Amino acid sequence: MPWLRLGVVPVAAGLAAAAVLVLRLAGDAPTTLVSEARADGTASAAAPEPVIVARVGDSVITARELSRRIAETPRPTLVTYGSSPEEIRKNFLDKVLVREALFAEEAKSRGEDKQKDVRDRLLATLRSALLDDLRKEVGLSERISDDDVKAYYQAHIDKFVAPKRIGLSRILVDTRPEAEALLQELGDGEVDSKKWNDLARDKSVDKTTNMRGGSLGLIGEDGSTGQADRRADPGLYAAADRVKDGELVHEAVKEGSKWAVIWKRQSMRSVTRSIDAVSPDIRGAIADERMRDAVGKLLDSLRKDLVKEENPELVDMVSIGVGGELDRAERPGTLPRTRRPARAMPGDSPAGLR
Repeated sequence: MPWLRLGVVPVAAGLAAAAVLVLRLAGDAPTTLVSEARADGTASAAAPEPVIVARVGDSVITARELSRRIAETPRPTLVTYGSSPEEIRKNFLDKVLVREALFAEEAKSRGEDKQKDVRDRLLATLRSALLDDLRKEVGLSERISDDDVKAYYQAHIDKFVAPKRIGLSRILVDTRPEAEALLQELGDGEVDSKKWNDLARDKSVDKTTNMRGGSLGLIGEDGSTGQADRRADPGLYAAADRVKDGELVHEAVKEGSKWAVIWKRQSMRSVTRSIDAVSPDIRGAIADERMRDAVGKLLDSLRKDLVKEENPELVDMVSIGVGGELDRAERPGTLPRTRRPARAMPGDSPAGLR
């Protein structure tokens, strides 16, 4: 139906042939449709305000809103409102937008907008709208220059360049003869993981790793590990780098004042992600950082202007359990409740049965 394409044009253009059109809608409802346009179909230069096509109580419906809603409606649905563009526009306005506005006005007259769940949804919508506006003001990733991307890449190079790492397990003992005895017991063939775990548990003096088979995880050439507060001896990496994955280092390795038996579990080659490959991710990260900064500044400003009273000491009245559940608040001076079940039968006490 080729005429259906006309259903998304603004109402002002669609009513270009009329200077003033007034249409009574919705029966007895006090609703008026008014649209002013010049003969050439353009809006009047003397009226820059939005074209209002209907008023329902305190609500107004503009031509722009009507056009947007029609454009968002599927074509199979639009044809149910009429057989011509003019009929569709009028019926859509009356049966959809005016109907919604009437319900909204009646809901407000009944105080529905004062209910907590309604206010919560309204506040959530307003928060989302504010953040969307703020995101537009800050600018999205297309405003981030190549120099910004390059600076971020250099400042966070550790995220994009991963050096070679080796996964190690080791049994740490006090003397070299003890380490050599362990190597003899483990043998030259494939390592028996059960035997290794048993020896690590019984023989290793490193009590932080002996219960997990002596695993040190992945370590780098400089002894770095996945944990910022834990480092390994770089000599362990150097010794393991000389054997294949899955093999034992067939000599005891000195580690400080002690000796280590090392099992090379796996190795991971170095990986470098080029700036071109990660540029989209970097632009998104920079946009997120700018958004967080903008939100922080806005909150600081709003807090200074709007927060008039704050009593942080009163939050102690809210009791939160270990699992995050809310407990009933206790009055000051109340003794803690016991969680032991009450006795079903009375028992002997110094004062008799209780």
